[in-house]
Amino acid sequence: EWSVIKSVSDAGQGANYWSIGDRKAVTLNGTMSKLTLSNFTTYAFIIGFNHNASVEGSNRIHFQIGKTALSGGTDVCLVSGYDNDSDFYMNTSNTNSGGWNNSYMRKTILGTSLSSYSGTFIGVLPAALRAVLKSVTKYTNNTGNSSSESAVTATTDYVFLLSEYEVFGSISYANANEKSKQAQYAYYSAGNSKVKYNHSATSTAVAWWLRSPYASNSSYFVGVSDDSTVSYYNASYSFGVAPGFCV
Repeated sequence: EWSVIKSVSDAGQGANYWSIGDRKAVTLNGTMSKLTLSNFTTYAFIIGFNHNASVEGSNRIHFQIGKTALSGGTDVCLVSGYDNDSDFYMNTSNTNSGGWNNSYMRKTILGTSLSSYSGTFIGVLPAALRAVLKSVTKYTNNTGNSSSESAVTATTDYVFLLSEYEVFGSISYANANEKSKQAQYAYYSAGNSKVKYNHSATSTAVAWWLRSPYASNSSYFVGVSDDSTVSYYNASYSFGVAPGFCV
């Protein structure tokens, strides 16, 4: 049960019980912006134990959504339309102003509150999981079109998108100062696939969003392309969402 996982995590013992990549079923119900999920079961998988704990908080097991089976299966992300067809975009227009902190994705699609979450990713989670979510301190370029060190600031998140450095362990398009406050997740540093497929069409690979703004252009956020390489996209495009969370 999630409550037991939380107890193990509280004691800092997660890595003594489980391994990177281990999975747990999560059944999603409700509406996440324009995407309605009815008893949709996916599998959350462990991407880190006490990841970057000195910055982000200790005694946390970091998970990401999702996979199609308890073992084997396919890596999936949540998709609500694609390209210009729906609203899983970073912002309603092609701007990265305000970065991750002020993005439509963070505030409206994923959600930032454990008490007011209707229509968000937090709201479609099972109550038992929502009850044990731990806040995490994430540093990101929260200015947007900027390469300055001062642009990289903290947010407190219960659910989040991963950053370019957290996935790739290198910076191609994000503000290079992000990596001083971040660490690559163990799951991805181990060489696991970055390709993700549409949760409702699991033979179709899709691009998925990262929370890092493009540092030298005001229109883009960074993402992972459907062939697993790092790329960047207009902020108003609708792509896959693979949220992370901590217990």
